Amino acid sequence: MTVNFNALSDAPVTLEVNGSVWTQTANQMIGIQVAIDGAAVGKAQVFSNTASTHRPVVPAYIPLQLKFGQHSITLSALSGTVSDVNDFYAAVLHY
Repeated sequence: MTVNFNALSDAPVTLEVNGSVWTQTANQMIGIQVAIDGAAVGKAQVFSNTASTHRPVVPAYIPLQLKFGQHSITLSALSGTVSDVNDFYAAVLHY
């Protein structure tokens, strides 16, 4: 999913990303890939010991330096990760 937003400052910020995901295969790292303006900047992950169980990822805190103006954030599933209508996400910029 991709969302556009306007940066309110050009000061350093921290992007917090969390949510839930699941996997069809046990014993693997799963999570959410985070990209700003098309460039990967981090990921929020969790190790899943079992399959078919929705799991919250460990929140990621990603330091950024944005310019004033419009940007985009894209959240996507890491390899082996499944996301459906039962999963939710949050992305917060801390100024």
